Amino acid sequence: MPTLRFFLSRFAQMLLVLLGMVTILFVVIYLLVPGDAAQVMLGSKATPQALANLRHDLGLDRPLWVQYGRYLWRLVHFDLGTSYSLRQDVASAIMEYLPATAYLAGAALMIEAVFGIGWGMVMSLKRSRRLEALSAVSGAFLLAIPVFFLALLLQYIFASRLGVLPISGLGGWNPLNLILPATALAAAQAVIITVVTRTSLREEMAKPYILAARARGLTRSQAMWRHAARNALGPVATLLAIDLGSLLGGAMITEIIFSWPGVGRMTYFAIRERDVPLVIGAVLVLVTIFVVVNSLVDIFYGIMDPRQKAGERAVG
Repeated sequence: MPTLRFFLSRFAQMLLVLLGMVTILFVVIYLLVPGDAAQVMLGSKATPQALANLRHDLGLDRPLWVQYGRYLWRLVHFDLGTSYSLRQDVASAIMEYLPATAYLAGAALMIEAVFGIGWGMVMSLKRSRRLEALSAVSGAFLLAIPVFFLALLLQYIFASRLGVLPISGLGGWNPLNLILPATALAAAQAVIITVVTRTSLREEMAKPYILAARARGLTRSQAMWRHAARNALGPVATLLAIDLGSLLGGAMITEIIFSWPGVGRMTYFAIRERDVPLVIGAVLVLVTIFVVVNSLVDIFYGIMDPRQKAGERAVG
């Protein structure tokens, strides 16, 4: 029963987050973003009567609260509406672009895992001041540099100057086209994975059971691989699971710079054309993925660690 209550509370929180996101998007797009969706669709030469007819057909001439209520009613019935600019169902439009975003996010997550965990293991084994300094400087650079600047820098070096990698586009799902955008997207988070891996491994390597393993004749690296890694990589796996949701929802800038045909780039052009159903639908799908992944991780921890639920009851 406590587990069910814990699950229901997390589900309710997820619904509140999604409702708040939809509300904020409606207010921002209608009140703060300039432009007229009907004008964008018909062009600058459209007559006032044509604009009025289109606004009436789209429901844009009704009060904001009425449009908001109608959208929520459709959303309850899993209807994301029809895109103004693409003239097709929003759900089908998103599904056309979502595979490219998932492809990019999956590659970025792999880069995070391979380089972050690998470098973290090296740092936990090698006690070198030069290596520590190199890691600190490179990590600070990658964390401080904006994603868009890193993406442009990678394009200039490896595509424009050296010509060894494609500068942009999906390239028919060519893996070479994936390297630069995935690297730009994963670079900063790989540094965090490295720090978490190194810290967790060093804590485990200092525990008595590792000292006992070393006393039995195992080398430091053998003790790490056979014993410490299994216990130390739990927090890293959790962080990677959370990063998957973040990567799926946060690739807009990277997709725009690399002309990557994903949901983020699609959303950018939808915002420019005030395509409200498409913008809200795309953001809703991406945020839902992010929230669901985080909620599943939270629920998993609640099931595996009863102190999470006990602490929640104590606070309540």
